[in-house]
Amino acid sequence: MLGAPWALGASTNRVISGLRWRSGLDRHDAAILGWPVNQVLGRLKAQTGWKILMESGIRTQVKARFEGLSTRDAFPRILGGLNYSFTTSSNGVSLLRVFRSVASAAREEIIGDIGAGLIGDELIVRLKGGTDLDASKLALKWGAESLGTNGLAALLKFESEAAATAARSKLESDPEIAAVENNREFAPPEMPSRLTDGRPAPLNLAPSVTPDGTRRVIALIDSDVQAMASDFQSFMLPAVAIVAGAPVSEEPTHGTSMAEAIIRGLAAASPNNLSSTRVRPYDVYGGNVSTSTWDVTQAVAASVQEGATIVNLSLGSSEGSPYLRDVIRSVTDQGVMVIAAAGNEAGAAPFYPAAYESTLAVTASASSRNGQLAGYANFGAFVDLAVPGSTQVTINGASWTVQGTSVSAAFASGMAGGLAMDPRMNLLPIRETLATRFPFRRP
Repeated sequence: MLGAPWALGASTNRVISGLRWRSGLDRHDAAILGWPVNQVLGRLKAQTGWKILMESGIRTQVKARFEGLSTRDAFPRILGGLNYSFTTSSNGVSLLRVFRSVASAAREEIIGDIGAGLIGDELIVRLKGGTDLDASKLALKWGAESLGTNGLAALLKFESEAAATAARSKLESDPEIAAVENNREFAPPEMPSRLTDGRPAPLNLAPSVTPDGTRRVIALIDSDVQAMASDFQSFMLPAVAIVAGAPVSEEPTHGTSMAEAIIRGLAAASPNNLSSTRVRPYDVYGGNVSTSTWDVTQAVAASVQEGATIVNLSLGSSEGSPYLRDVIRSVTDQGVMVIAAAGNEAGAAPFYPAAYESTLAVTASASSRNGQLAGYANFGAFVDLAVPGSTQVTINGASWTVQGTSVSAAFASGMAGGLAMDPRMNLLPIRETLATRFPFRRP
């Protein structure tokens, strides 16, 4: 499938910046490397819908890096030491004022800026069918550095955003070029919360081996997966690093949490408490806060080449990518099931890659199998399933809880792997079975 060889680890040194404000979870992330405060507020406005007023003439530069902070703790970090007041009226309208010393001086209204996570100095370039793609020659021709290629596309890095913009207009008129787009950021994933009491339920599932040695493989495209308890670890295959490097953490990574959710879904659907299905992780974050269109697409195609027939994408962005859309369409046309999280913005706007027609989009239900949505869960017309959105994980002797549509998608991927343990089985009926078991009722 997708016959070209894949060059991995191309984007190790990328710096990605952004703000992700998750009101439904009251957990917020930032990797802001020196933005004007009005730009930060524009992103905040777009993600919350609040009315935001700022005192005219403020030129503060904001530098902030954090993950999983509450609103109370995040405000001082993203406002660069400025004063602020935050109120919510009786009719539910929230107002944030940002000022130097007197709240009444905040009179300039901030316009929302979706800040689509665009990586301004990187372009994904695809050639027309039948044309050999030589990334080095392409980069030399356009005055760029080649960060990677996969035979289908090349990732080019320019010396500046302006240089990339100028090159893009010329590339789009080149008769050999099929498509050009900016590489884009995927937002940081949900963070775990530590539990003071309670432990996850034991795993009632044991690994099995088929007589002919074949097995169903679920690709987990996510962050680094840490060593897990032996009953979970026995279902894991060796990891693939699409992006090099991994954070050192005493809490479970998002990838570890999703791996456990997949295996719990596998246990829920596997007959006789046995399964030959396995999970192979693909790390698309490395040591970075976020990942990108290029890295996720690399992982999707590489995982399918290496035998995965179920692909879990517990990640996403408010902006789509034609390149990722086309690769997902290509692999699903070959019988692969791609399952993606619908997003945690409590809205109906499309969330990608879940909103692509070829994917199975999973949102989070508040309780098992009744279709009632969790308060944070997206509910757009693109959603296919509503699956419980929380799980518990144990690492280093401590227990943690993770919630979000990421968990829902991972559990659904495990369920699919249990229902279709035989790798020769067509996955289309499994999609229909999941839709029956986990109906989505749009509010």
